[in-house]
Amino acid sequence: MKKPLLSFSVALALGAQTPAFEVASIKPNRSGSGMSSIRGSMGRLTMENVPVKKVTLWAYGIPDDREYALAGPDWLSTERFDIQATFPADTPPQQVRLMTQTLLAERFKLALHPETRLLPLYVLVVEKNGPKIHAAEDGQARTSGGPGKLEATRITMQKLADLLARMTGERVVDETGLKGVFDFTLKWSPDETQKSPMPDDGAATGPSLFAALQEQLGLKLEGRKGPAEILVVDHIEKAPTEN
Repeated sequence: MKKPLLSFSVALALGAQTPAFEVASIKPNRSGSGMSSIRGSMGRLTMENVPVKKVTLWAYGIPDDREYALAGPDWLSTERFDIQATFPADTPPQQVRLMTQTLLAERFKLALHPETRLLPLYVLVVEKNGPKIHAAEDGQARTSGGPGKLEATRITMQKLADLLARMTGERVVDETGLKGVFDFTLKWSPDETQKSPMPDDGAATGPSLFAALQEQLGLKLEGRKGPAEILVVDHIEKAPTEN
């Protein structure tokens, strides 16, 4: 089995000085809403109701569905904030992420280090009786659906693995060996731990995600462990310093 490493870019050496925002405001958000957003515009970064974990993942260029890539206290996922920050309008996007790293270090006293750990993952393989899907003609890829339903047009197995990773919250590695692109519809009964890769337009009922993959596509998710590159929090303060 291949031993994939989580790949993310920490653009500047940890602990090195990074650029800073011109002005930044951080306020606790006690709304109780589960919705959050990060929006950038010319000279302004706006984060609304964002958990500290999501802010940190964003700052270091890690997709926020890879929560396993940041190890730290549990409250990183529960303490939420509204953040407003300004910077020169011509600042490159990567520079804005570096400024956010500085903000976390200065206001939350964040200190962290990279580390390789052995973590759970799923491997996507072909079921013993063979695949039940067939290659399609090349063309524009498209996915749609919601919780319990995935309609895919001309997607690769790697793309399916990425979608399954978002749904399960774990890394998924494609080892099907199936080349080309595929059309299919997958229906299952999601549990509360599974996230949808698309907006909800109505859930379908049916087998579990794991059973549906086998029954409908002839594919299987096998649980294994493999090394992953993550960031580990050494120190962080729950209450940021005042604006």
